[in-house]
Amino acid sequence: MIPLPDEGAERQLRDLLAAGRYRDVLDRYPLDAVENIATRPHVALGVATAAIRLGVLDQGARLAADALEGFRRRVDDDGRMRCLNLLGAIAYERGRFEEASTAFAASLDLSRRLQDLQSWARASNNLASVALQQGRLDESASLYREVMLAYQRLGDRRGLAEASHNLGVACRELGQPAEAERFGEQAVRHAELVRDPALMALARTGQAETAVAKGDMAVAAEALERAERFAREAGDKIGIAEVDRVRAERWLRLADPARALSAAESARAVARQFGNLQVQAECAAIAMRAYQLLNQPEQAADRCAEAEALFTSLGGALHLVRLHEARS
Repeated sequence: MIPLPDEGAERQLRDLLAAGRYRDVLDRYPLDAVENIATRPHVALGVATAAIRLGVLDQGARLAADALEGFRRRVDDDGRMRCLNLLGAIAYERGRFEEASTAFAASLDLSRRLQDLQSWARASNNLASVALQQGRLDESASLYREVMLAYQRLGDRRGLAEASHNLGVACRELGQPAEAERFGEQAVRHAELVRDPALMALARTGQAETAVAKGDMAVAAEALERAERFAREAGDKIGIAEVDRVRAERWLRLADPARALSAAESARAVARQFGNLQVQAECAAIAMRAYQLLNQPEQAADRCAEAEALFTSLGGALHLVRLHEARS
């Protein structure tokens, strides 16, 4: 068991999180070695945040729940607000969108009571992401724009990078490629100023996905190479899986189903290992299309059934429509 940190070490923990050095956090505070965590909920929340950023959902969820209990005992509404947002993020990563929405809404309510604009923006950004996954595209885009205004007022580059990336995704889904490209470039610019490799991987992956949708395959390839380097630097396994997911889509557009299948199945296996059902479902859908092109109907049917079951359980209406279109 490692000893609980003093105030100076807690400050260092916050600094590591702010710098995006999540692997360093877990190296310093191993997940299975933090004792008496309920008495130091700020430590539990910090370590849980690093775990979630690296895709370690089960242990991160346990620590976040312990932190929430500790903050409740202290009657600490600020701590509760941050824990609820993190627990919502965990539910979101697992594809439990209704559970995520409930947690984000509770965090949002506390942020209003505390008049905490930054936490309001974070919870609102997350609620917009739930709306996006559920196919409420106009609603999600509108809320992302409100979030960006809040982050601009705060001068929060990290928040601007995340919101710009998300708004780019929404614009891409709305069939607005020029807007998607513009917001993707903004996300990259803000992420580079923050210098968080996981955030830079996210922004570059989004940029690549927009390039694939536009047919700019050379641009997409370069962005994916950069995204993979950043994800590996961050130790972000889910980030690498997202790169492979977009890479698989690129290979499909280039009429190379064998390479598409290899990338999709690799990403699917990682997503399944880490319990990220959304990425697993999206990769299964891509694998289905690859198997179809390879004239392997039984395997295609298996992946179609997997994707359909996952998207149905997730409430992913938009993805279900696309799956049915690709299957027919």
